Amino acid sequence: MPQIEDEEPALLLANHVEENNRMMLLNEKAIAPKLNKEPKRNCGNSNVWYLDNGASNHMTGDKLKFKELNEQITGQVHFGDGSTVKIEGKGSVILKCKNGEDKLLNEVYYIPSLCSNIISIGQLSEEGNRVIIKGNFLWIYDNQERLLIKVQRSQNRLYKLLVETGKSMCLMSKLSDVS
Repeated sequence: MPQIEDEEPALLLANHVEENNRMMLLNEKAIAPKLNKEPKRNCGNSNVWYLDNGASNHMTGDKLKFKELNEQITGQVHFGDGSTVKIEGKGSVILKCKNGEDKLLNEVYYIPSLCSNIISIGQLSEEGNRVIIKGNFLWIYDNQERLLIKVQRSQNRLYKLLVETGKSMCLMSKLSDVS
């Protein structure tokens, strides 16, 4: 796994209010997240995903990452600095593993103004995955005890995962013999 250099301290936690009044809580009050103020602007390396123990849900600002996206799901995320951003959908993202397998990350919020890709450790554990943090490493095992993720903690105490996203593919065959 290639190491990713730390650029600056970052906050990847959010307080979220969805239409059904579910809340995601934020404990840090004085830190503002990096947001994309210009919708067409590229925020940086979109293959970096942060494993966040404080985020209630998986989130990304990159619409192209989604295998499927339900844009009827809406709401807002409230950050500790008082700012809010819109949720403009929820869907699934395919992550390409080193062994060639594709893994589906479900229930990912689409937040166009978010510059980071966030994987919620809490959400992963709710899905039956086992999470171990010991020393400088974080391991995540699926419910069949297969290792999904092993990542080293960075200098600013973040767990950064460099992983590509895949696209769903439909393979179709057609029989042209009319007999």
